[in-house]
Amino acid sequence: MGKKRITQLLDQLQTNHQADLVNAAQIFTVAQVAVNQLNQQAETNSNALPATRFQPPPVLDQAALKQRYGSFNGCRKAAKQLGIQFHHNPTWAQLVAAFRYFDALQTLVQDYTTAFPDANLHNVTVAFKLK
Repeated sequence: MGKKRITQLLDQLQTNHQADLVNAAQIFTVAQVAVNQLNQQAETNSNALPATRFQPPPVLDQAALKQRYGSFNGCRKAAKQLGIQFHHNPTWAQLVAAFRYFDALQTLVQDYTTAFPDANLHNVTVAFKLK
């Protein structure tokens, strides 16, 4: 190979190298924008639900309810005051389940209203109907 051909190949190599650098910079920029958008989406999604993230209802049993409220009628009275309603006389199992879910939902609602406060909800009561 002659000197002219080697110079020509070196110039072409340098041109290709410059084009590769420009392409790499463009690819990096596009990738960085995509990563930033994904991070922002993940942040938004993680803020959408507070940290509780559907934990199982707290452990609660008949003995704990008796200790807390004194008797079956005390539990029914407390349930009524909390807004827990039954269509018929509840069993102990229904009382236990209702208080377990009430405690879990109360925690979830408190976390949500702390994360997303709204002054218009002051003195507002919301009732949930469980199917």
